[in-house]
Amino acid sequence: DPINVENLLPSKIRINLEENVQYVSMRKALKVKRPRFDVSLVYLTRKFMDLVRSAPGGILDLNKVATKLGVRKRRVYDITNVLDGIELVEKKSKNHIRWIGSDLNNFGAAPQQKKLQAELSDLSAMEDALDELIKDCAQQLLELTDDKENERLAYVTYQDIHGIQAFHEQIVIAVKAPEETRLDVPAPR
Repeated sequence: DPINVENLLPSKIRINLEENVQYVSMRKALKVKRPRFDVSLVYLTRKFMDLVRSAPGGILDLNKVATKLGVRKRRVYDITNVLDGIELVEKKSKNHIRWIGSDLNNFGAAPQQKKLQAELSDLSAMEDALDELIKDCAQQLLELTDDKENERLAYVTYQDIHGIQAFHEQIVIAVKAPEETRLDVPAPR
């Protein structure tokens, strides 16, 4: 009687790939599944962009891209459809696309973005300088008011007020009172 060799072979083989244990049926062609990251859209898009950068004129054959990336053409279409939707690529023919986005040599760093980042940096430096000036002025004012020697000179004369241009043609009343005093002056009729 002929012996059925197929029944003697184990139906499953254990394969260890980078700590990912997977079982593959012997009856099917021996295909080892890749780790999930290798087929994620983010990973594939990065690889796709590398291919676009190296393509002459930014034109790619999607059949060749699918082969180079080792994925189904549907996955490549997922990438190109999104890029087409945000107008970074255009379809030249059924299986060819052309990059129409920004310069690929400066990909991700548009000149306007660099200009805005430089302006933001300048504004932040100016804000820090103004904060330091305000802090310094507050400290100097505190030192002036706390100094007992300055207390005897802390008064304003008629000539001081009269010399201020903004007070000309106005009624100015000077009142010496405790700090908590509230003074209500009705508007003149």
